[in-house]
Amino acid sequence: MKRNGLFRRGFLLAAALASTGCSDSLDDGQTPINLAPPSLAEAQLSLQRIDQLYESDPAAALDATQKLRPKLDELNHLVARVEMAPAHFVEFYDVQPGGLLVVERGPVEDGRFLRDQEGADRSAVALYRRLTGGATPPDALVRAESRREAPDDFHLPAWDAAVPSLDFSEGFAPDPGAQTGDSVTQSWTSDQGALWRDSACYKWGEFFDCLPNRTGNGAASRNAKTAFIQAAPYRGSLRLQLSYDNVARGAWAVFAGEMASYWWHSASYWACPGGQACGVQEYYIRNHRWDVLDADGDGYHLTWAFRSNCNWISCDTPPF
Repeated sequence: MKRNGLFRRGFLLAAALASTGCSDSLDDGQTPINLAPPSLAEAQLSLQRIDQLYESDPAAALDATQKLRPKLDELNHLVARVEMAPAHFVEFYDVQPGGLLVVERGPVEDGRFLRDQEGADRSAVALYRRLTGGATPPDALVRAESRREAPDDFHLPAWDAAVPSLDFSEGFAPDPGAQTGDSVTQSWTSDQGALWRDSACYKWGEFFDCLPNRTGNGAASRNAKTAFIQAAPYRGSLRLQLSYDNVARGAWAVFAGEMASYWWHSASYWACPGGQACGVQEYYIRNHRWDVLDADGDGYHLTWAFRSNCNWISCDTPPF
């Protein structure tokens, strides 16, 4: 087993929830939770209902999340999944029209299969082949990685100077119910704020913060090339939402005892004039935003970072 400090990479690490289909589940004995929502906005309402259910019946909330997961996979644009061990997965999401999100989720006590350098120095297709022992990657994954802006779109600015940066963070109130101390356990707890700060928090970036022992909803946003976040609830559950270019692109539920940690990047372009061949690629600077929702009364550790003063693959280096 490995202690929490080893989970230092921009990937989603969460207790595995097996998919069991899409059927209705009652959160109060009267009104069913919609487990087959047709849109991300409606899926977020379902996650909000599940969060309310978690307060009175955690087992039923987890069961509802299991049944909702296939639809969330579809709405979040899952393009590939590799099972590394029982109930432990590496997943690839095509966050259209932005970048590619690589996710690892599994029981915290399993440790990690992805090393710190994965994602920063490998393409998603190469990573898929390595994890599967050379299997042919799905066409959807290949298309997601190869997607580029068309050459005649070179006139689109890498960054629109007329658009304000909109740097802000709000919410994330101190948790008055947090305990003190530095005990080390397999799951993050309220008395591990110092350990979170020392081993899990991002240490640099153009805009970043380290927030152990927080409660309530919050958000952080910046115009950037890449963005990172890690959250570990120790009381209750929360919803993480990713927005790109001011549009919500994905949402995930995170429960106490789980750790959510992932990175992603803007869409890319060829950094050369139209009609000219070149091998220089770059990420657009666009607005990235993380939201922590459905967290009133809950307790969690959090850290986030945004990077913009970097070049291509170096932007994917996690800012520890």
